[in-house]
Amino acid sequence: MGALAGTITMTCYYVRGEIPKDFKTSYLDALRRNRFVDINLDLEHEESMGWVTIADPFNSEFELNDVLWGSYLMVALRHDTIRLPATAFKLHLRKAIAEHLKKSGKEKLSKAESDEVRERLERQLKKKALPNIKTYDVVWNMDRGVVWLWSTNKKVNEQFLDFFQETFGLMPYEKSPYAQLEQLGMEEEALERLLELEPAAMSAPPGEGGRRKRRAG
Repeated sequence: MGALAGTITMTCYYVRGEIPKDFKTSYLDALRRNRFVDINLDLEHEESMGWVTIADPFNSEFELNDVLWGSYLMVALRHDTIRLPATAFKLHLRKAIAEHLKKSGKEKLSKAESDEVRERLERQLKKKALPNIKTYDVVWNMDRGVVWLWSTNKKVNEQFLDFFQETFGLMPYEKSPYAQLEQLGMEEEALERLLELEPAAMSAPPGEGGRRKRRAG
């Protein structure tokens, strides 16, 4: 969250490439292809990520008025995870093993039997658990070629870059002084000369600044 309310912590990217003339149709279709879908526990998935509307994390239908405001395309990246608390799971597993031993009449389970009890218990508990839901707002000014992601987390940013490129066919690159000059249209030759410049100190080295001490004598 953050674009509509809350924190203003974000990462800024520039976006290279041409916006297709039919973007109102093609981008909606692309968002729908990469929309968020619920975690499929039958496939033993523990997480899921995809696009949702910026105003409603449970809406991934995508109508034009949901995502487009003038030159701004606004969506959110939703990431769901299901994680069982380790301590609580150990207690449930201990109980499940005890019940299995009592039912089978055995004193000890083999490793294969223990693994089977564990896997069955995990599936049962995950079906009862609510996923942890996180959303990250994304605002793209298509006229300026700038996109903001409301997260500074490294892994989230890496996932965002993959999803953005897969969805829109364009690769964002992180904002930097060099990227800003490139975005402003500085010629390649001038940019190369800029990279050859030696860094300059913006303050005097220790002992050389301020008032000099007078020599005694």
